[in-house]
Amino acid sequence: MTVAITQEHNEARLAGTLAFLDAGTNPARMRIYGGTRPDFPSITPSSGMLVEITLTKPAGTIANGLLTLTQQEDGLVAATGIATWARLVNGNDVTACDLDCSDNNGTGEVKLLPTQLYAGGDARMVSAILG
Repeated sequence: MTVAITQEHNEARLAGTLAFLDAGTNPARMRIYGGTRPDFPSITPSSGMLVEITLTKPAGTIANGLLTLTQQEDGLVAATGIATWARLVNGNDVTACDLDCSDNNGTGEVKLLPTQLYAGGDARMVSAILG
């Protein structure tokens, strides 16, 4: 049997996530990678980071049972590759979670346009939603 929680409980959990992301003097960041996502967020990525996108502070808003993250500015792409997953870190550089990336038609929690990134270009997060 799965655990079912109320919307109020879920929004309290999301408020805890948002507070964790906003910890520290720096804003939270979304680090985008290519290749295979590690099994656990505690595992060091086996591929190099393609781009880092700085989030706003607070890192997003909670409404209707969802935490919608917002970016501060586009990220400068450091390496060419196809974005497949992202690691979210807080203002103290502590990992919060790993998420899948896709384009608008995909199922990733993080949507990028495009997912094919080129060194020296910009990367824009179209949306990033946690439920």
